[in-house]
Amino acid sequence: MFEQILWWMEIATEAFILLRSINARLYGKYLAFFIYLSAVLLIDLLRFCVLTLHPNVYAPLYWYTQFLHAGIGYAVILEIYRQTLNNSPGVARIARTFLWGVLAAVILKVTWNAVSGPVWSPGTTSAELERDLRTVQAILLAGIIALIAYYVVATGRNLKGIIFGYSAYIYASVVSLAFGALPGYGLRPGWRLVQPIAYLAALLIWGCTLWSYSPNPAAETESKIDRDYKLIAEQTRRALSRARSFFKMGGEL
Repeated sequence: MFEQILWWMEIATEAFILLRSINARLYGKYLAFFIYLSAVLLIDLLRFCVLTLHPNVYAPLYWYTQFLHAGIGYAVILEIYRQTLNNSPGVARIARTFLWGVLAAVILKVTWNAVSGPVWSPGTTSAELERDLRTVQAILLAGIIALIAYYVVATGRNLKGIIFGYSAYIYASVVSLAFGALPGYGLRPGWRLVQPIAYLAALLIWGCTLWSYSPNPAAETESKIDRDYKLIAEQTRRALSRARSFFKMGGEL
């Protein structure tokens, strides 16, 4: 019963945040994040309807939609990196390419394991994908938080709320998935409540911090991250130029 109450609260809070984002004209400002939240709301509504009307097919539907749920959560990571590096287009371009590459590598790894295994199980595949994606997201979140702290990147209330709420949910999920896979822990009913409670907490954080638009403060001068990026780019160009000259000379000998 408590799980059902949590579920209803999550659906109501998701709908409230999305309606508020439209009224406050926030939806387009953080498009990837709100697309993620919209997709999660649709998945929750679909699951609820199937559980109510056709409970016998709920289990397979849950695992198939959990596969989707784990994948679209990556949109929040992309949004966080995009907003944080908004004033550094060169760094943002490299980060975006890296993030898509990591996502593709994780999906290919899980797909390969599923195809090469003796028996394919949607539950096992979805659980493995979720575990791998949540772990990668936790590492990427730690990276962007370290980047913000090291370069003292100015962030607005909206971005801080997205980062704090999603970090709380992801790290709780990583702990839950890790302990839930251990013998004796997965069968404990209370252990399944860790993720829903953490997600509801994240929703409440987003409801407060995304009430109105609060953009990142504009940088008045060139940031340290831009200077470091230009320095590394220049050093890389010089190294490549020396390498080309070396091979060209070798070819003429």
